[in-house]
Amino acid sequence: MVREDSLALTLLVENNPKIESFYMLNLSTWLGLEIISKKKAEFAIGLLQSEAANIDLIIVRSKIEKEDSAKILIEYLAKRKLTIPVIEVGPGKEVPGAFAHIPNSLLLKLLIQNAAKALKITAKDMADKVVPEYFPIPILYFKVLRRSVCPVYSQDIEDPAVFIPRFAKLKDFTEAEVNALVQEGITHLYVEKLHRLDFVNNVTNELMTELEALDLSADEQLTAADRSLELLTQKLLSIGITEETVKLAKKNMDTLKRTVKTNPKLAKLLERLLSNKTSYIYRHTQILAYVGSHIVRNIDWGSPDQEEKIMFIAFFHDLALADDTQARVASALDLRKANFSPEVKILVEKHAQLAAEYVTKFPHAPMGADQIIRQHHGTLNGIGFSEHWGNNVSPMSVVFIVAEEFTRIILKNEERPLQRHDLLRELKETFPTSRFQKVIELLESVTF
Repeated sequence: MVREDSLALTLLVENNPKIESFYMLNLSTWLGLEIISKKKAEFAIGLLQSEAANIDLIIVRSKIEKEDSAKILIEYLAKRKLTIPVIEVGPGKEVPGAFAHIPNSLLLKLLIQNAAKALKITAKDMADKVVPEYFPIPILYFKVLRRSVCPVYSQDIEDPAVFIPRFAKLKDFTEAEVNALVQEGITHLYVEKLHRLDFVNNVTNELMTELEALDLSADEQLTAADRSLELLTQKLLSIGITEETVKLAKKNMDTLKRTVKTNPKLAKLLERLLSNKTSYIYRHTQILAYVGSHIVRNIDWGSPDQEEKIMFIAFFHDLALADDTQARVASALDLRKANFSPEVKILVEKHAQLAAEYVTKFPHAPMGADQIIRQHHGTLNGIGFSEHWGNNVSPMSVVFIVAEEFTRIILKNEERPLQRHDLLRELKETFPTSRFQKVIELLESVTF
């Protein structure tokens, strides 16, 4: 039970500074927790020996280097009859006695939900929490950013009721500028309370993108890649193709290709994407890359270069779309039914054209990739959704259109076991002409 006289005090045991950083930011923002951080279980025990009565919750990584951190802490608490709830994070079997085990340590929503449950913080408590008009953010978080998704302020030293604009929305700033503010003695910068969650989400994505694959489990790599794709979309919509977004896109594409190659069974890949709660956009992109590469490997004109090309196209084709609701639109009828603003409807209608424009500016993009992206909903100019699949699209566009529709059908039925016959029957009904049917036949050999 949280003490009534103060914020809930949480002991975090985590040795990765980036994970530690976004845990602290999210737990304090969403739940208002005060956090003490230690790098290993033995250091945490040193704190508990004097401060156990003040600790309300422990969040600990399952294993830190060679130390079985969660097991050590849970056994320590049991021996001393201390009833502090422990949330264990990271892959591996759950340690008996843990309040909760989160195998994927990057599933922040699940961590926050379990922390709230352990501390008996209700949704109403969170909604009723008083938030200042200007929300404080430790200044060190700005060192991982080049720009902010919202205006940033500092508090006037002489008059704390006055907040001074420091960084404009989406305007670049440098680490040197942040360091200069630190030299002035500024420890926190501020964002307006309505923008705080967008800001925290953006910083979290930046930090997750910087995580090294070697430090993560296979499932955690999927989550990090999902957040990295979200970050890339935000940056492309705000700053377009730059050295920064090209570097991030290349890193994302490498992860996409690695995941396809290390998951030979489609059903198993889908299961992993669902269990790790990846976004619809990421699931769509990853499954599409898998299906498209399978077709190209088996078609008579296929080659390794063409396989690289189809995965490049799969990665870029929907990058102009901002969220899952937009990505689920697959026809003119879907768009008419969607409850979108006029601006969003235009974005969805033109997203293929916009994505193709990204590709034309991307260095060393595969030849003709922009044309295929424009045609991936059946139109030639990348605007709208065709209701009739004609003979005027290129052979590679036919492959991509079939792969995307197959992906859409799979995700429409993603909560049920994949049935090859039913999936292919629906696909054949959608594309009755011979040039499409020949491509569909190549999907008979997909390994489910």
